Amino acid sequence: MKRRASFFLLFACGAAAAYAQQEGALAEGSSESGPSKVEQRELGASEDPLDTSNAQRDARKAEEKAGEPERSTGFDIYGSVRVRYRERAGETTWEDGSSRIGIETDWQFQEGSFLFGRYEAGFNVLSTPVLDQSREEFEDNVFTRLLHVGVDTSFGNVIAGKNWSTYYEVGSFTDRFMGAGGDAGGVYNAQTDGGPTGTGRADSILQAKLSMDFLPHKVYKPYDLNVQVQHGNPIPFGGDANYGTAVGISSVRTAQRNDFTIGMAYNHATIDLDDNPSLRDVGLSGDAQAFLIGTRAFGERWYAGLVAARLKNHMTTDEGIYFNGWGSEFYGQYRISDRWWLTGGYNVLEPDSDQVQAGDYRIRYGVVGLRYSFEDFRRMIFVNARINDGMNADGTSQANVYTIGVRWDLSKRGWHLSN
Repeated sequence: MKRRASFFLLFACGAAAAYAQQEGALAEGSSESGPSKVEQRELGASEDPLDTSNAQRDARKAEEKAGEPERSTGFDIYGSVRVRYRERAGETTWEDGSSRIGIETDWQFQEGSFLFGRYEAGFNVLSTPVLDQSREEFEDNVFTRLLHVGVDTSFGNVIAGKNWSTYYEVGSFTDRFMGAGGDAGGVYNAQTDGGPTGTGRADSILQAKLSMDFLPHKVYKPYDLNVQVQHGNPIPFGGDANYGTAVGISSVRTAQRNDFTIGMAYNHATIDLDDNPSLRDVGLSGDAQAFLIGTRAFGERWYAGLVAARLKNHMTTDEGIYFNGWGSEFYGQYRISDRWWLTGGYNVLEPDSDQVQAGDYRIRYGVVGLRYSFEDFRRMIFVNARINDGMNADGTSQANVYTIGVRWDLSKRGWHLSN
């Protein structure tokens, strides 16, 4: 009980501090000229490329409302090369840091409405040349990260395929570490990308992201409601068993200046233990559930995000055993000079006291780092240290991790036709 209270007390304090900062920012007035440089920086830091695409389409819609109608079609190719050097428990390695390349396209079929699609592939920039790889090596080193089609209107988006989840709308608040973090909020569960359960890059989803314009919004933008549905995805570590229907929902409210956001998310994936009793052997005791609350705020020189999660039959130990527990993540950054940024935060995830099948497993670490930015966070070098107080299920300590890395986003290239 003390653990739960401390998590939510911390969350409440962070939310209050963020709101106080935001109130001061609002007093300065808001801009109607599109995303500011600070907002563009934060969009560039997001793992979800749809955030940037939506902002660009919103700007085009605003231009139409201002009397500058334009219909266009085209595509863009984008990519990001990410490499890191790590030291862990006395061993050093060069690793790929989630490099990716993608293509996105949209077609404005009427005023304020677009059809769009995206394919994004992950690749290991340090792997052997493609022609020298076996089929198995190629599948390990080149894989699908995102693949979806959708429609964007003034009411919101409808998307089908593989996309960042409704749960990630809130989980993304703290998914900002490079080479560390993202372990305690339930986004990337059961040693996957969160695709099967639907909390990360969700597989085979039908998703709607709606703008609800029925609440007063002098201070906040219209209320955002996000829903998704999946069915029949495989259960990680579940043998041949599959989830039934999985439903995700999240709600987000953002200030008019975009510099303060609060949100809640819930994901529920049904599991039939009567039909698959062997699933109890991997710790499953019911449906997979993940509930997340979070807040974030930012200014010209800083960013802070905080989330707290309740997770049931969702997360696993290092041995692939499910448990129920509580998680919390914090991420913060502060610009100490023109190009230098100090970063830090923590991840904590602990099983409930009655989850004996989890053994001694726990995630508990802090991260401190430094970044040198060539272009916001799209092109940078970084160093960070993950100081670990976590344990594996067998009682062995998790080692500290020290990382030096590079993120270098490639400039978009494409073709567009406008009337």
